[in-house]
Amino acid sequence: MSILRFYILSIGVLFLTAIGVGAAPETVRLSNSVWSVDIATQSLAVNAYPIGSETAVPISAAQPGFGNVTEFSQEGNTVSWKLPNQFLSVRFELVDESLSVEFVQDERTRETLRLAWPVIEDSQSLRGYILPLFEGSYVPKDDVTWQNFLSERGPIDTTAGLSMPFWGLDLDNQTLTYILTNPFNNQIRFNQTAAASLGMEVSHTFTPNWEQRRYGLYISLGAASPVASAKQYRHWLQQNAEFVSFAEKIEKTPAAGQLLGAAHIYLWGGKLLSQYDVTDWQTFATRLSGDSGVATQIWAQLNAEARKAIREIAQSAHASKYVRRVVSRAISEQLEKPDFYNASLWTEISLTSETEKLISRDISTLSLTEVYRRNCLLFYAAFSDTLRHPDEWGDGLSLKLLEQFAENGLDRLWLGVDSWQDGFRHPTAVAKAKALGYLVGPYDSYHSIHHPNEKDTWETAQFDLSLYETGAIVNADGTKSRGFKKKGYHLSPLVAQPYVEGRVNGIVAQMPSDFNTWFIDCDAYGELYDDYSTSHPATQLDDMHARLARISWIRDTHNMVVGSEGGAAYSAAVLHFAHGMTVPVIGWGDPDMKSKTSPYYVGGYWPPEGPAIHIKQVPLKPNYLYHYYDPRFRLPLYQIVFHDSVIATHHWGSGSLKFENAIETLALLELLYNVPPLYHLNIDEFSKHKAWITRHYAFFSPLHRQIGGQAMTDFEWLSDDRQVQRTEFGDTVEIYANFGTDAFEYEGLVILARSVVARWRDTGKVEVFVVE
Repeated sequence: MSILRFYILSIGVLFLTAIGVGAAPETVRLSNSVWSVDIATQSLAVNAYPIGSETAVPISAAQPGFGNVTEFSQEGNTVSWKLPNQFLSVRFELVDESLSVEFVQDERTRETLRLAWPVIEDSQSLRGYILPLFEGSYVPKDDVTWQNFLSERGPIDTTAGLSMPFWGLDLDNQTLTYILTNPFNNQIRFNQTAAASLGMEVSHTFTPNWEQRRYGLYISLGAASPVASAKQYRHWLQQNAEFVSFAEKIEKTPAAGQLLGAAHIYLWGGKLLSQYDVTDWQTFATRLSGDSGVATQIWAQLNAEARKAIREIAQSAHASKYVRRVVSRAISEQLEKPDFYNASLWTEISLTSETEKLISRDISTLSLTEVYRRNCLLFYAAFSDTLRHPDEWGDGLSLKLLEQFAENGLDRLWLGVDSWQDGFRHPTAVAKAKALGYLVGPYDSYHSIHHPNEKDTWETAQFDLSLYETGAIVNADGTKSRGFKKKGYHLSPLVAQPYVEGRVNGIVAQMPSDFNTWFIDCDAYGELYDDYSTSHPATQLDDMHARLARISWIRDTHNMVVGSEGGAAYSAAVLHFAHGMTVPVIGWGDPDMKSKTSPYYVGGYWPPEGPAIHIKQVPLKPNYLYHYYDPRFRLPLYQIVFHDSVIATHHWGSGSLKFENAIETLALLELLYNVPPLYHLNIDEFSKHKAWITRHYAFFSPLHRQIGGQAMTDFEWLSDDRQVQRTEFGDTVEIYANFGTDAFEYEGLVILARSVVARWRDTGKVEVFVVE
């Protein structure tokens, strides 16, 4: 059942049988023991009055242009009427501390209609906004930097721009929470007011491709807390049976329990032969440039750069890392070729029984894994005195690095590779990773589709010509929706499922030791589409269901631990983990982060053994530090809702070590929120960062194993400057973080500057992590 259970099923009959129907009052009041709400029937202005207070809490400002009111009806604390000029029916119902609001477009019209409601203006009681921007943000209404950031950002889509479909208003001594019961086709716009404050407008677009055209909100008054709105949303999910706990997910997929305590690592350098697999580079290069039959065949296939590098290595006992990479990369390309084996060249070379068996088979009967294995064993037989055994080859996904992880106490890890080909190349490493208790699996995506002959393509976007010609999502104007980076098209998830099954089944069939986790890009990011194709029409709701169905299919068919990008609320019931919530993509399209002459240049996708865009450490621009990392403005909203449902961490473009001026703050946030770090590693990078990674892991991992599946039950600021913060996980642990430069004392506990303190509530045990 989707998160729209309330939206789709619970409305029932739109209008109650009226006690009396007559002329609409200008204003109608609904009251109970919690509050009174005044609603202007024509302008849709709404003000609330908590019991015992004469000060109004503005819910939405008045708007002109709705036209006449007809068919007004009231029964108790439920009122309804029609706005015929807008083809809309309106319904308000007051139940305890919540106000239910719904707008329904008349089925007799197929017009596209944009409705702006609510419109939130500045008020004396308004202090700030509580927004689920990625993990969560607190935005003071008078903060000019935030005003500029939000107003210049333009409209925010409520599925792609908000991680969860709600927001809150900090009203000093209470919190007003708005929950969207229909998260689709909505936009939020922020605007700077003349009074140097921040206003907000929410709009919904009724589109003719939806059979039921409804837009609704659930509005509640709550306690004065920066996370009150998240608690309200969690309660709403639970009331509507939309919340699935991590414990329930482990029951269904036991391997998901291995995420508790695991750091997340993307491994790089997945080609067959790495620079570390040659034990004697000078001898190897000398023989490779010689006149033996095998060497002659390989030499003939190499480009000028590789030949030059081999000659350079042969003449020096201390070849550079750069030339070693050039050669290992070039050799790897040769070893992937089906026609690598020439029987006449190996007549004088001793071969193992495994190799003999592989070369005896017709090449057409070999899987890619078997082709790679055959060629590597052949190459090793020819150069065995200068090489490690192929079982040990590799950089990131390799026995060498996995053994280093284990030796350094990293006993739980999620390991991701950027291509399933890495698993074909290094099946021994996949088996080793699983034997060590790690989760290991590939990146996959069904978001874009490219023409089969596209030159600048990527493997996940390749399907077949028929699907390319018929499977694109179609915009309302009849054009096809352009794919990622404007290449190809966005692929309809409604027609992709057979290709999902074919690809995943095909990969699994070729793996000597199966992957046990799978990452699917984009599906949980929130970018959903209305598809106006005549052959596969879809609403955003249909699009969402199809994406979740393929995630669930991979999970259930292959018993996989599944994750996706983002982790938007609609996906939480099916996901085990999400990348992109704690820190999202930052500065997309910012020329300073793309220019090679800028100090903020994040790097490109080269070299493949360790792409600079992921591994190169760079400073982050001050304005991004302010909005994405400054602890004064961060809130663990997603963790309050989903800490005991989804294991969420950073986007791969914003890993734990990427931005050098944010590393320490991010480490404290990870521990305070009890979320795993995310790294990009190969052998070199682990050597460089090993001390930091292992020290952080020693604090994080045991704690996450204990409380990673528990709810985060509270969060609060302990200092006026919001630099000292506290989280709470049930009755088990409280975690304190001091982001400031001075020690802070709280209830007899001294929290050192730039530190995190975990205190167990039953025993009083304390553990401390200090940034050094």
